[in-house]
Amino acid sequence: MENKLEKIIVEKLNSIEEDLAYIKQHMMEREDALSEEEFNAYIRSFDGENLVSIKDAKKKNRIRSFTVNQLFYPMLEWLGLFHCLFKTRLSPELKIWLSEFKPEVLYLQVSTRDTVVYATKLVDYLGIPAVIHNMDDWPSTVSTRGIFKKYWSRRIDKEFGFLLKKVSLALSISDAMSEAYLKRYNISFIPFHNPIETYKYNYNKTISNNTRDMFRILYMGRIGLANKETIKHFAEVISRLDIEGITIEFEIYTSDYNKPFSARLSKFKSVKINPPIEHEAVPALLNDFDLLLLPLDFTRDGEKYAQYSIPTKASEYMASGTPILVYAPQQTAIVKFCTQNNCGHCVTDIDPEKIKEAIKTLINNEDYRQMLSTNAIKIAFSRFDATKVRNEFRELLLWLSTTAVE
Repeated sequence: MENKLEKIIVEKLNSIEEDLAYIKQHMMEREDALSEEEFNAYIRSFDGENLVSIKDAKKKNRIRSFTVNQLFYPMLEWLGLFHCLFKTRLSPELKIWLSEFKPEVLYLQVSTRDTVVYATKLVDYLGIPAVIHNMDDWPSTVSTRGIFKKYWSRRIDKEFGFLLKKVSLALSISDAMSEAYLKRYNISFIPFHNPIETYKYNYNKTISNNTRDMFRILYMGRIGLANKETIKHFAEVISRLDIEGITIEFEIYTSDYNKPFSARLSKFKSVKINPPIEHEAVPALLNDFDLLLLPLDFTRDGEKYAQYSIPTKASEYMASGTPILVYAPQQTAIVKFCTQNNCGHCVTDIDPEKIKEAIKTLINNEDYRQMLSTNAIKIAFSRFDATKVRNEFRELLLWLSTTAVE
C-alpha cells in the first residue's frame, strides 16, 4: 500500500513539474513575456514563505518512504504486529456489486494473512465454487523474523489450510509444489504454469557453430528476494572470466534497472544493465543471445520462497530454443524440471569454477547445445502453449460452475 501511495505521489509531483515547465515556457513566449526571475516570483506568490519546492517535497517523500518501509514496517514485523494491522470485512458496497454481478466461480490468489482472511470471508459469503492458485511457497516465508515469528507462521499456515478445505479446486505452479502440498496439506493440487504464445517462436531452430569471438549471456526479469544474490555472484564470475579468443558479455533487462542494486551490478566488467523491453519484442531478444540465465538464490529465504516455483520466464526461455543455464539449488523445482527433461544445463552449487566449466561446455559443445535447444522447444510447445493451457483452464472453471448448478 505504501509503495503504491509513494508511486502516486511521485507521479503527481512529476505532473506538476511538467505543468509548471509548460506554463513557464508559454508565459515567457508572449509579447509581454516575464523574465525567468519574474516567473519564479509569480509562482512563489501563491504560497508565500510557506511554499515547499517540488524538489523538497520529493526529498521529504523519500525520507518518509524510507522511514516507513525500512524502519516502521520492520519494527511492526519484529514485534509480531504486522499480521494483525488490518481488520477485514466485506463492505456493503462490495456486497451490492457482488449481488449485481452474480459470479459463478471464485478465482483466488493469496500471499499474506490479510488476503487469506479476506478470501475466506468471500468464500463463506458467496457460497459458490472457489478455486485457489498458488504461484510460490509464500507460507514458508510469510513470517521469518521477530520474536513471534513461529506463532504467526503456524497460525497463518493453519488459516491457509482452513481456506484450502473450503475451496472446490486447488492449483499450483509446478509438479514439485503439487507433490509437496499434498504431503503438507493433504490436498491435491493441479499444476498450471503461466502459458506463452508459442506461435511467436521458431519450432525448428538450429543452433549453429559458435565461430564468433563473442559469447553473449542474457538475464531477463526482476531482481529481488528470490535471485539477487545469485545474479550478483554470476556477474562477479563473468567479470573475471577469461576464455582465450572469446569475449563474454552478460546483459540484464529488468524493470529494476534504476535501483541501487542494479547500479552496483553495472560496475562489474562485461556486465550491462538495460531497462525492460515491450513484451512483443521478447522472442527476438531471446533469440539474439547465445545463452539464457535462470538464477535462483541459495540463501535460506530465497530457497524457501522459490523452491517449488518455475519462473514465468522459463517457458519463454525454452520456447526460444536458446540454450539455458540454470543456476539454482538442487532441490528447486526448476532444477528438477530441467534435469528430468534435459532442457537446461544446471549448476547447483555456488562455485565459480563450475560456472566457468558450464560456460566453456556450452560454448564448445555444439551437439549438447542443440540437444538442450530441441528438448526445450518440444516441452514449451507441448506443455505451455497458451491456446492449450487456456482451454484446459477454461474447461476446469466451466466444470466447477456446472457442478454448482447440479
